[in-house]
Amino acid sequence: MNSTGSSGPHPLEGEPGYDLMMTGEVINKYYMWVIFAFGFPANVATIVTICHMRHLGSFVMYVALLAVMDNLAIVIKIVFYQLLLNKVNIATAGCRALEFLGNFLITYCNWLLVLMAIERLMAVRYPFRIHFQSCLTRQKAGVISAIVGGVIAGMYLPILWASTYRKNGQSVECQKDDLDLLQAIHWTSMAMYAFIPFIILVICNALIAREIRMSFRLRSAFRSINTFISTRHCDIPVQRQIMLMLFSTTFMFLLLHFPICVFVVATYWPVSGPQAYAIKYFCQQLAYLLCDSNHALNFYIYFLSARKFRKHFKYVITCMFCDRSVAAHL
Repeated sequence: MNSTGSSGPHPLEGEPGYDLMMTGEVINKYYMWVIFAFGFPANVATIVTICHMRHLGSFVMYVALLAVMDNLAIVIKIVFYQLLLNKVNIATAGCRALEFLGNFLITYCNWLLVLMAIERLMAVRYPFRIHFQSCLTRQKAGVISAIVGGVIAGMYLPILWASTYRKNGQSVECQKDDLDLLQAIHWTSMAMYAFIPFIILVICNALIAREIRMSFRLRSAFRSINTFISTRHCDIPVQRQIMLMLFSTTFMFLLLHFPICVFVVATYWPVSGPQAYAIKYFCQQLAYLLCDSNHALNFYIYFLSARKFRKHFKYVITCMFCDRSVAAHL
């Protein structure tokens, strides 16, 4: 997590890369507020819309849980940044708690998307196997989500004794004294947050696309036989919309998280000189801006890609305005 939340290093004016570093500072200071403005109300709209749906299957439950976690991640990051930026003394305990929560939430959001992809892969690969379909219930999805959350929390437990609240010149940071532990936490965090979900999502969506292509071929081959088509005909539009939602959300995740993956690998070796550091700092803030934007875009993806979600959202908005108009005439 981009947890400096401070004014950052300030080289002397006139040094090479000064303007670029100042641009990075502006991004670091304001980008989470832009994400909050677009993302928080959008995620609330997602939660309200899903709560008004009659059938809350496992996939829809993941969507609602993802919206909740996205909002929590946005709020925690803004609170953390503002406390550090305004040099509020949160002490080491507060520093550790907020950094742990921030890393846990942003990682858990990505793994919920992984669970959504795995759920859809099972649904299309084993549509008639009762053993696999029985795992796609809301209750079992909740248990699986809790287990995955527990594993992720366990991976980040070292943060609770590694971070230290410290003033560093004009800035305030959460630092780690043990360099070996710092490296271990850094690479564990990046692997759990970006690299592993990135790889799993690519594989799952490739397999889903392959299964869908094969099912279309089978459906065309057996089009004259009505038994298969008629039993599943009413589910085809809904399943198509779910697949489109998943593919769109996954594509956006891969697009927004690819830069942070490239940045982490490309900057493994330390840089020297003010200009090289300015370029690195600017690219770091830009990469974090892109990956954090993923917490704000899911509602817009659902609205554009899923007709059923769009229909329910419009229904909720219409009901709200109708209730207000009725109340105004009472």
